[in-house]
Amino acid sequence: MNYLALIGDIKESKKLVDRDAVQGRLLEVCNDLNQQADFLRLVSPFTVTLGDEFQAVFDGAQNIWSSVFAVESALYPVRLRFGMGIGSIDTAINRSQSIGMDGPAFHLAREAVGSLKAEWGSYRVLGMKDSQLLALHALDLVSHNRESWNRNRVGILSYLLKGANVASIAKTIGISEQAVYKNIRHGGLESVRGIFAGISQELDLQLGRD
Repeated sequence: MNYLALIGDIKESKKLVDRDAVQGRLLEVCNDLNQQADFLRLVSPFTVTLGDEFQAVFDGAQNIWSSVFAVESALYPVRLRFGMGIGSIDTAINRSQSIGMDGPAFHLAREAVGSLKAEWGSYRVLGMKDSQLLALHALDLVSHNRESWNRNRVGILSYLLKGANVASIAKTIGISEQAVYKNIRHGGLESVRGIFAGISQELDLQLGRD
């Protein structure tokens, strides 16, 4: 059976002035996501493994991007990278912590993180049978655009990926609906959401999940 492994990493973490505070926020958002384990289809929870690195295992891809941007929004302006690998896991699934597991899914996620470190990207998925090249280029384009986003734009995408409407986003963030629409338009956020949805659909087909 195939799974989707996610490995996240804080960029240049050793240069952070408030490293302890950032790690505290990371732990908090990981705990929040783990409270939604069934909805997110987590089979192994978000776990901080090396202080600045964290990982999780999913058995479905529909909510992986909302999870990614929940972390992005919570840690802004800290920059992160997210590597994902689809494949089997050769060891038993650890359902209490994402540690002590191994297999192609983790190997590919680790490879994805390594390639992002070399290229300064933010998002990469490896192991797709179909559309792998298209996914690589699309996510590289999203990574490039993401470099110029402010806090509001990151937060808006995070809420859009959770299915929130413009009115509720405006109220939650504390800006006008017009400002939300402006960010969606100028950031191409509907196109970004479409890219994520298309990649998730391909991943779920490969996972053989409904």
